[in-house]
Amino acid sequence: MRQIDLQAEIARLRQLGSDFEDLHSEIRSLTLTPGTDARQQLTSKIVATNELVQRAMERLGTLDGSQYTAVPGSRPALEALASVVSAASVAASDLACALEANPLEGAPFPGPPADEAAVRKVRHAEAVPAMAEHLADAAHQLDLAHTGCYYLASGITRDLKQHAEQHQTMPAPRITDIQYAALSALSQDGGRLYPSGRKGTLRASTTGGVTLNITTFNALNVRGLVRVNATRSLVQGQRVSVTAEGERALAQHKPTPALDRAAAVTPPATKQSSGRTR
Repeated sequence: MRQIDLQAEIARLRQLGSDFEDLHSEIRSLTLTPGTDARQQLTSKIVATNELVQRAMERLGTLDGSQYTAVPGSRPALEALASVVSAASVAASDLACALEANPLEGAPFPGPPADEAAVRKVRHAEAVPAMAEHLADAAHQLDLAHTGCYYLASGITRDLKQHAEQHQTMPAPRITDIQYAALSALSQDGGRLYPSGRKGTLRASTTGGVTLNITTFNALNVRGLVRVNATRSLVQGQRVSVTAEGERALAQHKPTPALDRAAAVTPPATKQSSGRTR
């Protein structure tokens, strides 16, 4: 289960909804003159719509598999976000249909001479209502997408608040003395996650340079007691912080007097990259 910044995701959903709303307004106010001008306008709107589809899929990919999936109500929220992707994709398809209906100039197949001006007039007369219908359909789908994003942002905010209230009545996660020592070290100024000298293994340390036992760190990460910011590469070092659940675990744990701190952390002077378990 990945740990992500859910408040940042809520902000991104609101921005995505605003962008869908802006594009919806642009489509509704679009006046198309059949021919090259209409092709250029429709092309730019199709590209813009597909960019929003991509952003909606990114938000779905980020939320799916994150800690949000443990929150009651997350399943219908994720399904609603998938419907936003669907609506935006249909809008792009509707705009593509308008592009297809747009008559373009060019030479016809060889045959008897025809009144090209009359033919052009008929083609344009048939295209105008067809394109207008496709534009209306696209605008409707974009309206659904923008409404869905705002609904999701509000719903996730509400779900998190209710989940937090329920969580307050639940006992804090139980941790060992060794995990307590690692959490305490990270709670001071955070830490970093790096690749170790051995291929396929990782090394965790505090910002102050104290190396953490990687097995202890992994146990904390799996339980959602620490958060790894994966927006940076491991080579640069991914930022590690203690989550709210980790803070609760720290606050309620009573370490034994003979806590073996060295089992969880290694002083900078003797730090190792070893992944020996504890």
